[in-house]
Amino acid sequence: MKSSARRWIAITAGLLGLALLAFRFFPGGSSGGPEAGAVAGPVSSRSTRIAPAALAGGTRPVHAAENSADFRLALEAARQTDDPRVRSSEFGRILAEWIARDPAAALAYVRQLPAGPACTQGVFLVLEAIGRQDPERALTLARELVSTREQRAIYNALFARMAATDPAAAVSRLLLVPAGDSRDRALRALAEGWARIDLPAALTWARQLDPADRPPAMEAVLAILTPEDPLRAIDLAPQALMGAALDRILVAALQMLVRDDPGKAAVVVSRLAPGEAQTQAALVVARALADRDPGEALVWIRTLPADQVQGLALNNVLEVWGAKDPASAGQFVAQMNPGPAQEAAAAQLARLLAAANPANALAWAQSLTSDPARNLALITIASTWAQRDPVAAARWAGSVAAPELRTEALRGTLSYWMLQDSRAAQDFVFSLTGEAQARAAEFIAPGLAQQDPPAALAWAQALPTAEAREAALAAAYARWRGNAPAAARTWLAAANLPPEIKARLLGPPSN
Repeated sequence: MKSSARRWIAITAGLLGLALLAFRFFPGGSSGGPEAGAVAGPVSSRSTRIAPAALAGGTRPVHAAENSADFRLALEAARQTDDPRVRSSEFGRILAEWIARDPAAALAYVRQLPAGPACTQGVFLVLEAIGRQDPERALTLARELVSTREQRAIYNALFARMAATDPAAAVSRLLLVPAGDSRDRALRALAEGWARIDLPAALTWARQLDPADRPPAMEAVLAILTPEDPLRAIDLAPQALMGAALDRILVAALQMLVRDDPGKAAVVVSRLAPGEAQTQAALVVARALADRDPGEALVWIRTLPADQVQGLALNNVLEVWGAKDPASAGQFVAQMNPGPAQEAAAAQLARLLAAANPANALAWAQSLTSDPARNLALITIASTWAQRDPVAAARWAGSVAAPELRTEALRGTLSYWMLQDSRAAQDFVFSLTGEAQARAAEFIAPGLAQQDPPAALAWAQALPTAEAREAALAAAYARWRGNAPAAARTWLAAANLPPEIKARLLGPPSN
């Protein structure tokens, strides 16, 4: 479910809970379909027995309102409360009591509220209350009062209640709901509520809707069907849904199916059209098959599109397989054909092995015959190792003979070491020699300059070799010049540096 859908469901649940709580404590009041009187006038300034000071302090005032003026004054006092939680709670509680005693007057008050949280809360409470006695009146008023996305949550609440008591009547009342998001909300709430009490009837109704209304209703019904019969949900979803809605149902259904029968789920995934749904489902199925039989999982992966999906699925297989039998997983990767697929697999398994035992991971990586796969595995091991023990990882990286591999391994280890202990990492660079020191100093200098440019440049100037000094100076100064060019130029003008070094730091003259 999308994050926006979860947010609006939470808003609906919170507001409905507030309304139910209020009516539980204040059950009195008129019934029937209230007609609103004239719009409420200005808030009365006369004193009442609901103390505004108590509202501002967050305490519960005495329930002593006797007329509309008292309630309006108390509500306006609540709206002025600084604490937003207290403000919402007190406003909702007082308004709910007024609705219970005089719904027409409360409705008139809500009509004149300015746009904002209080107006949204008021619209929800008054329509929810009226909807209990006269749903059609509530829906008619909703067309007049509801104007924002937040307020449209009332359609979820109204149709959820109607679906639980009289779905057929709820269907007829859909005619009162405007097209767009409001109607989608009503359809979803009705379909979900109906499906919970009579799934076959709800499914029959949803499938017969016109093309504009069918998708939201069908998605809601299929979401209820999925836990009971995931295979049927998978069969029905493409007939009514497309795009993100189709993906959501397919992924959810396959996740249910894979728990009961990974093999059957694998067959279904292989037949899906390429896309996000197939990719997400393939990852779940790959893990389930690998847990049961890695060989079966590897055979199945070859039925997937020969692109990124196969690679992602293989990564999931290796994660499960490597944890259970690292030797067999390592042998499989070593025997893969050289190329990008083997390199990606080697990096994935190297990360897993290094987290468990860096020494064993290094021994395995060194056994790979493909240079690109071996180097990528070793670099990955260094970075993973550094997350747990940056000192040991950096020492190993600095001892690597191959210059390019050493440089990449040092960068990976120093990245984590700088985060954990910057001073120790800087001191370690001093212990390196030759090109290794120059490349390591060049790598960490910009990060140092980001925090303290003068200190970074002083550190660079203290390095023991000219190559390391110049590389670190250039990297640190470039970062400072990018962040604060005037300050960097001022420093350079006064720095005790040879003219040729200053010229290189300044770069070519601008045209």
